[in-house]
Order: sequence, then C-alpha cells, then structure tokens
Amino acid sequence: MGLQLLKAKTAAVSLAISGLVLSSCGIANAPDSDVFASEVTVFRSPTCGCCALWIKHMEAAGFRVKDEVTEDMAAIKQQYGVSESLASCHTTVAAGYVIEGHIPAPDVERLLSEKPDVVGIAVPGMPIGSPGMESGNYVEPYTVFSFDEKGATSSFAEHL
Repeated sequence: MGLQLLKAKTAAVSLAISGLVLSSCGIANAPDSDVFASEVTVFRSPTCGCCALWIKHMEAAGFRVKDEVTEDMAAIKQQYGVSESLASCHTTVAAGYVIEGHIPAPDVERLLSEKPDVVGIAVPGMPIGSPGMESGNYVEPYTVFSFDEKGATSSFAEHL
C-alpha cells in the first residue's frame, strides 16, 4: 500500500510540474497581449478572393478577424485617410491603426506592439507573393509604408 501511495503522489507531482512547465512555455511564447487585445476589422468587396485569402493568413497568425463586406470601398478608404497612392483592395482597422492591403502578419504585429506615431501602414496595389497574392514561389519585391495624417510616407518594412 505504501508503494502504491508513493507512486500516486509521484505521478501527481509529475503532472503538476509538467503543467507548470507547459503553461510557462505558453506564456513565454505568447504574443504581446496588446497585439491581440482588439479585434481586427477588415473591409472588403464581396467579390475579392485575395482579400479572403489575406484574412485566412491573419487568422492563421492568431488574429481575430471581423470580416465586413461592403460595396463602397472608396468611402471606407476616404473615412480612414487612405490616399490613392497607398490604396489596395482591402482596408483593415486594428487598435486605432489603418492597415491597407496585403501586409504580412508579422508587420501588423510589429505595428501593434511598437505603436508608432502614424495613422497606419500600407502596401499599395497587390504585389504578387504578398499574403493573399501567392503565386507559386514567385515573390515580387515590395515595401510596406507607414503614413501619417498629412500623407507623408516612410518605409516600414521591405520584402525582397
């Protein structure tokens, strides 16, 4: 009886330690909680297939996505201050930032964790190979630009 009790206690302690180790690993590897604190809202046309693929990319990266289908993307872009030179097919809003186009999830995570003093970030057009625009192994080089209220831009990330 004493040996069985010792084995049971050892098993219980082992399970408790395993649980602590696993939960600590999860905490250490968890993304910055501020990054995922708010819902990401994507505005897109009902006929845009690449927008749906970008949404899947974001969800796979751990973002919660609210998909807003609209017929008037021009009004959305105007509302959020996206100039024609920065425009793409979908506009996303997250934690007070505008995220325009096919931006990789790590760039969005960086924006939301660093919290720069900008209106948002944008990938103009629809570069082949960007998230949602995949075409085999071919990737067109593209720049993710940050932009401010006056429309001034600067390079936020380069994808070559």
